[in-house]
Amino acid sequence: MKIGYQGVPGSYSSLASAKFFGNTPFESFGYTTFKELVQALMNEDVDYIALPVENSTSGPITRTIDLMKYLEVSAVSEIYVKIDHALITKKETKFEDIQIVYSHPEALEQCITYLNEIEKLEIKEYHDTAGAVEMVKNSELTNIAAIAGTHAAELYDMKVQRENISDNPLNTTRFLIFKKRREPYLSHKDKTSIYVETEHSTGSLNEILNIFSKYHINLLYLMSRPIQKKAFSYGFFIDVERSAKGNLTTSLNEIREKSMYLNILGTYSPGEPPTFNS
Repeated sequence: MKIGYQGVPGSYSSLASAKFFGNTPFESFGYTTFKELVQALMNEDVDYIALPVENSTSGPITRTIDLMKYLEVSAVSEIYVKIDHALITKKETKFEDIQIVYSHPEALEQCITYLNEIEKLEIKEYHDTAGAVEMVKNSELTNIAAIAGTHAAELYDMKVQRENISDNPLNTTRFLIFKKRREPYLSHKDKTSIYVETEHSTGSLNEILNIFSKYHINLLYLMSRPIQKKAFSYGFFIDVERSAKGNLTTSLNEIREKSMYLNILGTYSPGEPPTFNS
């Protein structure tokens, strides 16, 4: 089995990939951008991809989920990865010498309170957390740092200057594992993700939500996203779970009739988010 992820070895996405397969042998491949990652799946260069869709601190990761709106894909698993950000440098660098820090935009946002407390620190975006560590390692500069997991520091033989710098001690990213759709999208598992576009009129979204209520489907998540080439019109990413007496198939068939567009992005067993012991 082949799985793709965004970044280089040591990225949080690579951890999600390994967690999905467990003890099953697999090959993993890193891609520079999320767009390249998704394209690899559609080209069948890989069997699965690990895509981060939400973070407990910074919220929805819209740059990833927007890519899935109109694709024939199916989410098969939900993976939660605890994010333990650290400030990482070369071994010879002293903390007081750090002037520039690099990391993925999401990671920088998740550590912004800590970073703002460091005087005269320049913050720069990089395409990947572990990739930033690799770049710092290979750079001739000794006044730069990266934000990534401590596992990345170990992998690249780097120095951890500060651990646990996330604003939220329970900082966690939710990943969905996608494959290219080849069979019916519904199953008897507990959670379903969809993308739906309704008419831009009063009550159109409420009509969709009422269908879920009518068929005893519990709404877990709702996020609006702009529709390209339709100014000030919106589609909606929705996660639902079926109750013991819920009828998921009937509800989605009715929603398809009432909506302008519906894409069932997959049904899967919910993952287990980490807990925090204070």
